[in-house]
Amino acid sequence: MMKKLLLLFISAVLVGPVSLEAQDIGKETRVDSVLASVNGEPITLLDVLIESGREEMRLTSMFTGARLYSEIAKLRKQVIDEIIVRKLVYSSYKEKPFPIEEQYIEDLMDSLAISMGGGSRSGLLKKAKELGTTMTELREKVKEKLAVDILLSEYCDRPIYITPKEVYEHYTAHQKDWTKPAKYELQLLLVANDGGRSGVDAETTCRKLAEQLAGADGARFTQIVRDNSDAANSESGGAVGFVDQDKLRPEFASVLKDVKPGAIAGPVKTPEGAYFIRVASIVPEEHIAFEKASEEIRRKLDAKAKKEMRAKYADNLKSRALIRYYF
Repeated sequence: MMKKLLLLFISAVLVGPVSLEAQDIGKETRVDSVLASVNGEPITLLDVLIESGREEMRLTSMFTGARLYSEIAKLRKQVIDEIIVRKLVYSSYKEKPFPIEEQYIEDLMDSLAISMGGGSRSGLLKKAKELGTTMTELREKVKEKLAVDILLSEYCDRPIYITPKEVYEHYTAHQKDWTKPAKYELQLLLVANDGGRSGVDAETTCRKLAEQLAGADGARFTQIVRDNSDAANSESGGAVGFVDQDKLRPEFASVLKDVKPGAIAGPVKTPEGAYFIRVASIVPEEHIAFEKASEEIRRKLDAKAKKEMRAKYADNLKSRALIRYYF
């Protein structure tokens, strides 16, 4: 049984984010396949897909092949763990239920329609039928999620209060986080080690180019790059955009630290060849004042504290529950 369920889960992962179609999933990967259980209550593939669908679509824009399957598997495992905690919290709600405004349920159903139904309720209804479920069951799952979010907010979020002292201490302890490094807008001309298209002898080529570049302005530098550079971006005049000062390769950083905008440095020797570097412009280092940074710091500390509180609360719930994974 365990082996069969493991195969079901792996097959579901390999189908990928576009596999919400019942006919695509096939007999071996039914959406009611049980992936885990908590206190005897099953968690199915459908439960997971309802919540992972939108993020899975985002993953398809970032990864492909084995990496995509791996990321989807990781996402679905995370969602399963979240569902386990939610079901444990929902038990508290069922013991002492409270009314949930219908509008909140409708808003979340609209989100499901976007992620699963192509943006419409009719599409969601069609998808529900294909997955072997109903709108009523989907609505109940939505209500469960809302009830749990409310209880987690009450149990874990409300007690959190980040003091002004904590905010300031974090600011002073992480000064580097609130300093934007200087940025250099660069153009590069590369002379390959073998001299490239400008000649077989790199040193001779560099001497000739140094003479041509002496006092050259931006337009002149751009043309010389187009005529002589061995880099792939020679047609664009060697422009590479802005590079943070602390991300410059060491060979460049050492020669650019005192260079003024418009100046040309080089030749700078590197393993692949020699570079002439034009600094088109420089955006100076910027230190963000505490007054501007304080609200962002408070939000980050608040989010971190809530995450830690929720994790502690979840661990406490899980320690008293019977949880089984079937993959």
